[in-house]
Amino acid sequence: MPEVHVFLVEDELIHSENALLSIEEAGFKVAGTCDHADKALDEIVKTKPDVVLMDISLPGKHNGITLAQKLKDIDGPPVIFTTSFNDSETIQEAAATGPVSYLVKPVDTDNLKAAVTLALNQRPVPEDPEIKDGAIFIKSGNKLHKVLIPDILWIESAGDNYCKVVTATQQLISRHTVKSMVTLLDSDDFVQTHRAYVVNMHKIDSIHEKEQVLSIGEHEVPIGRTYKEALYHHIRRF
Repeated sequence: MPEVHVFLVEDELIHSENALLSIEEAGFKVAGTCDHADKALDEIVKTKPDVVLMDISLPGKHNGITLAQKLKDIDGPPVIFTTSFNDSETIQEAAATGPVSYLVKPVDTDNLKAAVTLALNQRPVPEDPEIKDGAIFIKSGNKLHKVLIPDILWIESAGDNYCKVVTATQQLISRHTVKSMVTLLDSDDFVQTHRAYVVNMHKIDSIHEKEQVLSIGEHEVPIGRTYKEALYHHIRRF
């Protein structure tokens, strides 16, 4: 079984130490820890844990419930709540975020192991775009949209773990990073010009060196300083 990484969000030292011990005793790895709801989201996105073990009551503008909702909104990792509260109002509010389970503090190792196993079994499997006969099929809603790879103008970051695939007639959001989409396409026709952009070399109309942008039709794509050399290297090859 692959290693399971658990991120802990807990502000009380005694409960944090207990939870960390339980995570290790259960055979899981600690992906990271945070004691403040306002800082935890960035850390979770950065470390990409399999599961988040989160206290409901946390200091900061947000609490465990609002943080869990933000993770749900970005299709983040499943959340297991830990709590000392047992009032129905708190439980109902937390339930709206779709947590996998609730664990009463202090966290018991066997209960944690069962909750994490449940979380992993319920986690949706990402659907990779399908490539066939020079085209990529990208799922949007209940449809698979066919995009001919030579028709792609550029690929643009659309937030954490998402990218926008742009053609002359459509823009589709795929549940992939720009880097993973380019790896999937596996074509020398695409070059990264900026941390958030990859362009099809055949679609570049002009490069404006002073403004550090390139033109594709009526659209301008930025050229990052660290990507300029690679871009010109590709141009020489073409």
